[in-house]
Amino acid sequence: MCTCSEMGFQIKRSIVIERFLCGLLLGVLMVGHGTDTDVFCLSSIKESLEDPHDYFSSWKFNDVNICVFVGVECWQHGENKVLNLNLTNMGLKGEFPRGLRGCSSLVGLDLSHNELTGPIPSDISTLLPYATSIDLSNNKFNGEIPPSLANCSYLNSLRLDNNMLSGHIPQELGQLQRIRNISFANNNLSGPLPLFRDGVTSAEAYANNTQLCGGPLPPCSSDDFPQSFKDGLVVGYAFSLTSSIFLYMFLCKPWHQSKHKRNNNHWNKVKEIGKYICSISGRKTPSEADPTHQFQALHLQDKAMKEISLVMERMKSTMSLTEIKDATDCFSLENAIGMGKIGIMYEGRLTDGSNLAIKRLFGSKQFKKEFLLEIRILGKYKHKNIVPLLGFCVERNERILVYQHMPNGRLSKWLHPLESEVTRLNWPQRIKIALGVARGLSWLHYTCNLHVVHRNISSECVLLDKNFEPKISNFGKAKFMNPNIEDGASTIFYVSDGKKDVYDFGSLIFELITGKTFNELSRSSYNATNLSGNPSNFYDAIEESLIGEGFENEVYTLIKVACKCVKPFPDERPTMLEVYNYMIDIWGERRRISDGSDTLNVSSSSTSVDEIVEL
Repeated sequence: MCTCSEMGFQIKRSIVIERFLCGLLLGVLMVGHGTDTDVFCLSSIKESLEDPHDYFSSWKFNDVNICVFVGVECWQHGENKVLNLNLTNMGLKGEFPRGLRGCSSLVGLDLSHNELTGPIPSDISTLLPYATSIDLSNNKFNGEIPPSLANCSYLNSLRLDNNMLSGHIPQELGQLQRIRNISFANNNLSGPLPLFRDGVTSAEAYANNTQLCGGPLPPCSSDDFPQSFKDGLVVGYAFSLTSSIFLYMFLCKPWHQSKHKRNNNHWNKVKEIGKYICSISGRKTPSEADPTHQFQALHLQDKAMKEISLVMERMKSTMSLTEIKDATDCFSLENAIGMGKIGIMYEGRLTDGSNLAIKRLFGSKQFKKEFLLEIRILGKYKHKNIVPLLGFCVERNERILVYQHMPNGRLSKWLHPLESEVTRLNWPQRIKIALGVARGLSWLHYTCNLHVVHRNISSECVLLDKNFEPKISNFGKAKFMNPNIEDGASTIFYVSDGKKDVYDFGSLIFELITGKTFNELSRSSYNATNLSGNPSNFYDAIEESLIGEGFENEVYTLIKVACKCVKPFPDERPTMLEVYNYMIDIWGERRRISDGSDTLNVSSSSTSVDEIVEL
């Protein structure tokens, strides 16, 4: 049995030794970097910033030695490689100097106590890849804090206090393993705090913001979740054993008969489902439970109620909530493998050594629809390119979905790796992924009885198994092409076609080829029109690791497929089945892949009892 107080990182390394090794590593990494770029870096900074007090007057570039410049500290005197840049309290005006990219050996940056404005660059991690200290405090920076700061993996100190920053503090910052000092005080920030290691922050680091919660501040209430988590990534907190007992008592204890009249037929269905929910704790459902308190999440339209009830009836109880907590070390952050808009994904290990992927949804009614859709779609239908749902668990405000674990994680991790040494996907793997996603979407649109439109396809929701076979996940925004299908939130859940998925699939193809999201491409010269109509742009656009591997013709063919998918008008786009059949005609035999007819025409009947397990 785990003890929730044991959560957290175990810090065993000496800070002194770690910093020494970090500095040594940085020195090795930076050997051989040219000094001309550092000269250009400082020249660019001088040109881009207004210097009313002439501090830059000492920056005379006819002098070869830049190490004597005010605010410049070099690795070695006369070597012209900038180690630290300290421009604090100079009255400088302008925006964040992008010329810093040229200071390729820079470790420390201090721009504090100036009058700098504008946003912090979204690609700051590429401008300062080796930074151990960044101080932008006491300026007028605005906008949101870029999540890419989490990619500054050597960062020890980050100060953003006393600015005009707004929005959420990116949850990704909790991944900074070396962070020691951090401050966000006196901004306009709101929402839940990232979960930093113990001792990193105090309440003073977040003082005088709009509405921050969690961590050293007061805990977030359930009312905070819809607003706080709408656009950001979040980290939940594990409830204690005492809380579990408390929730259990309120979930499965008898309630008094409500004074209000009930719809008896509907209420009987709610009680029937209650049997399966309360079975996770080994208690029978009372005959008089109050739906207004415990089963709000299960108040469904009649058709959806019958369908979900049938799925639940087919389940058998093999695992308790306690076992789920044991499998994840009480939802320890160390076991978190992904954070999304509706919950955190944990890797769980059972006593028999098998792994599960456990999604713990945030405690908000906002995600009721997403939870029920996952059960309704993934709990009833099975396909090789759809992530398998193994079971679920409900305990009042706790909603947990359990999936088959995918060892290779999200596709986005492979297309946008945090570490440069991560192995890149080769071209055959990318074709396999593209074909698998096309096959899965075609099956959802045309073979699955619900005729599901995913509506949120991206590299974030494509998971990869041990053989890099793609699995489509995250059905929280799905809709149905069948107008007679009702969702679980008392609304008609209907779209006329799947052309939104076709567009998203085309965007995913561009991402597979270029390593950039479609939005990034659209803001550059490598937009869909140029890629399709001007072959000279082709070689500059594709990911460097694919060049010279002998697949140029195939890459160009796939670009043309993607261009058809992202036509501005839906009527101009092909269907997913047309896209899949076209791709199979080209790559099926070449990659020894079947034509997919057996996959797309299989029966959409429910999976067997043994394939779904209630947890």
